Amino acid sequence: MDIPINPTTLQMDGFVMRPIQFEDLDALAAIWTDPDVTRFLPSRGAPIPKENAEKALRSFVEQWPEKGYGIWAIVENASLKMVGYCGLRYLDELDEVEVLYGLAKVYWGRGIATQAAKASISYGFDVAQLEKVIAMALPDNHASRRIIEKAGLRYAKQLHIFNLDVLYYAIARPTA
Repeated sequence: MDIPINPTTLQMDGFVMRPIQFEDLDALAAIWTDPDVTRFLPSRGAPIPKENAEKALRSFVEQWPEKGYGIWAIVENASLKMVGYCGLRYLDELDEVEVLYGLAKVYWGRGIATQAAKASISYGFDVAQLEKVIAMALPDNHASRRIIEKAGLRYAKQLHIFNLDVLYYAIARPTA
């Protein structure tokens, strides 16, 4: 089975990013059952129940037609398996667009999240015409902070959101 290529499909080395779909629920729910994956999410290490994953997935899918950007599934070319997600999410709480990502633990440490974050941010600036993209990380999530910094975002401030104290990073659209 080939993965169809369209303007919202992004190519990475060994992986394809395509808009996340309702059919990705089982893969997303499986990723969010690993306490090492959820340790730095608002659930703070507790597995995210499938019904919560379904609610999040619905918002991810519905954002694409509403905003023209959203969350991609990261699909491994060799297996056609969804191994993670990355993309741009509008946050009502801040009236800003956040880049976010998550990978199955077996795929950590390979630079996949950094590649995906960079591709998402480029799409945000080049296609969606965003003026700014932000990212947030918990202070003790050193791996995520490195991903954010490698993707070009710079630390701006501390922030309290979603009952968490986070580090807030931002990048502005490059000027010509």
